[in-house]
Formats: sequence, C-alpha cells, structure tokens
Amino acid sequence: MGNKDLDPETIRTYEVGLSYEFNKHVTSSINYFYNDIRNLIVQHIRSTTQGTSQYENFGDAHVQGIETETRVNIIKDNYVFMNYTFQNPEDEDGNDLPFVAQHYGNFGVNVHYPKYINTNLSTFVSGTRSREQDDPRDDLPVYALLNLSVIAKEFFKNMEVQGTVFNLLDKDYSDPGPLSIPDDFPRPGRTFFVGLSYQF
Repeated sequence: MGNKDLDPETIRTYEVGLSYEFNKHVTSSINYFYNDIRNLIVQHIRSTTQGTSQYENFGDAHVQGIETETRVNIIKDNYVFMNYTFQNPEDEDGNDLPFVAQHYGNFGVNVHYPKYINTNLSTFVSGTRSREQDDPRDDLPVYALLNLSVIAKEFFKNMEVQGTVFNLLDKDYSDPGPLSIPDDFPRPGRTFFVGLSYQF
C-alpha cells in the first residue's frame, strides 16, 4: 500500500582513513566511518488490513565502524587481498538495528596471465543478522559466497569480454523477512553474467 506521507531517506557520511605501504609488495589501510541516517524507511505490516504492508519512516539511525584492507602484490597484476568491516548500527534510542550484519569481509586472489586473461577469485563472508525485537525466530546465520570473474582483453583491438559467476558453489541463503514470511527472502543461487565492451 502506498504512503503519501513517506519522506525521503537521507544519509550523511563522515570518514577518516590511514594507508601505509610497508614495502613494494604489502599495502594496508584502515578507515573509521560514521553514517548519520535520517527518516529511515522500513516496511511494516498494517494491523488494519491483513496481509498488507506499507513503507514507513522509522526514525533516525547511526552507523559507525572500522574498515581494514590489506593487499599483497606478488608480481605485476598478481596479488592477494583481504578486507574486513565491523559496524555498529543503532537507532535513535541506542537499540541495535535489525537485519544488518556487524561483521563482513572479503578475501581472494587475482591472477593475470600474460597479456590476455585476468582471473579474480573472491569469497564474501557475512556475520549473523539479527531480527526485529518482536520476532522470536533465531538470527540468520553466517554465510559465505564464492565468486569468480574472468576478463579477456587485448586479444582483439579495443574489445574486452568479461564473464562472472556469482555464488559459484550455489550456496542456499536468505535475507531476513517479516513474520508473515516465515522462510525469509531467498537469495539467488549460482548466477552467470557475461559482458562485452568495445571502445571506439
């Protein structure tokens, strides 16, 4: 159901970071961020109309956290990378926001074959995601997704072909849903993407 009184959600972000190159192979960075969110939009089930939901302004929220990243260069365009984020999302009363993972990160490897082929294999890991206060179900568990991307370029003038497989291992996972959807929102399984670009 539409809501003519819905206000736009806005966010203001503050960030400060430090990056350090230990040597020609290893670079690390750390960032602190603070997000000030106003007129947070959430979906609520209307009590007056069974089975009908409506987007409403929930109030304000604040998210602060730390991001770290390290990259280890082996040889040109061949490297190992890892990053980790901790965040603490709270509403205006200091309560934890539901549906948001406090911990998540990526790690992987990039391999560049001479001249033509670049391969990137990465794993995304998400921590648990909590429910709303009146939801008796368990928090959604930790999950990990393996993604593979292959780029072919310079084999034909100005042309690049990219192929990506998301969720390579066909992991079964869901996003949190309201009580009216007991099995939550299922996320896509193994997904293929192919792109072709040409520069004139």
